[in-house]
Amino acid sequence: MTWIAWRVQRLQYLAAAGTVAVLALWLAVSGLNEQAGWSRLSTTADTYGLYALPGLLGLVLGAQLVATEIERGTNRVAWTQSITRTHWLAVKLLVGGLVTGGLVALFMPLPGWWISAMRTGPDIVPKYFAVTGVVSVGYAIFAYLLGATAGTAIRRPGWAFAAGLPVFIAARLLIDGLRPTLVAPSFAVGRAAPLAGTQPAGWVLNAGYLPLGRTSPAAGQTWASSQDHLGSCFYQAQSQVGMDHCAAAARLHFVVEYQPESHYWALQGVETAIYLAMAVVLATVTVVAVRRWRT
Repeated sequence: MTWIAWRVQRLQYLAAAGTVAVLALWLAVSGLNEQAGWSRLSTTADTYGLYALPGLLGLVLGAQLVATEIERGTNRVAWTQSITRTHWLAVKLLVGGLVTGGLVALFMPLPGWWISAMRTGPDIVPKYFAVTGVVSVGYAIFAYLLGATAGTAIRRPGWAFAAGLPVFIAARLLIDGLRPTLVAPSFAVGRAAPLAGTQPAGWVLNAGYLPLGRTSPAAGQTWASSQDHLGSCFYQAQSQVGMDHCAAAARLHFVVEYQPESHYWALQGVETAIYLAMAVVLATVTVVAVRRWRT
C-alpha cells in the first residue's frame, strides 16, 4: 500500500521536490555570490518567499491528496480491494506527510545560512524565527493536513487550496501573536533606562517604568499607561537623565520584558508541538469524514 500511495502521487511529490531544489539552488548561488543584492538586503520583504514556502507546499500537496482521488474515482477501486478506508487513508497521509516534512526539513538549514548575510539581530526575533530552526516543519505538516481535510470536505483540489489558505494564514497570525507567552519571558530591572546598545540580548517585548517591586503593569494598565506614574515631571524632563531622576523621585524602576536568546529552542519546540497537535486533530477529522462517506 505504501508503494501505491507513492506511485499515485509521485508526480506531485517530484514536482514539489523539483521546486524546492530550484529554490535551494538559487539561495546557494545568490548566497555565495558577494554581489547578490538579495543576499545582502535587510528588509523583511526579502524573506517573504521563505515564510510562504512551508504553508504553500503543504497546502498544495494536501489539497489534492484525497480530492484528486475523488475526482478520478480511483478511491472506489482501492476500497473494493481488501484494504479498509482507514488503512488506505492513513498510509496516504503518512507518505505525504513524510514527503512534505522531509522536503522542508532538508531545505530549511539553507535559509538559516542565507539570511546570515542580512541578519541584524538574533534568531529569536520574529523576523528570523519562522525561517530558522524546526518550526517550519510544523508549519508544513499542519498546512498539509489542513489541505487534506479541506479536500475531503470540498472534494475539489483548487477550491480546497483556496479554502485552506486563509485558515492557515489566520492560524499563523494567531500563534505568532501568542508566541511571546509560550515560554515565560525574562525581566531585566534597573534604576534607569538602559543606554542604547546595552539592552538585554534577545527579543524585547516591552519596556518602561513601573513601581518598585513590579515587573508588569498593574491590573487595568498597559506598559504605555504605566508611564503616567511619572506625572508632570516626565513631560518636563529634557533628557533621559531627567526622566531617570523623575523615576527615582516617584519610586519607580525601569523594567525590560524580553525573550532571551537562550529561549530560542524552547520556543521552537513549543510552537512546533502546537502545529503538530493541530495536525493530529485534522488527521483525525479527515479519517472520520472518509469513513462516513457513502460509496
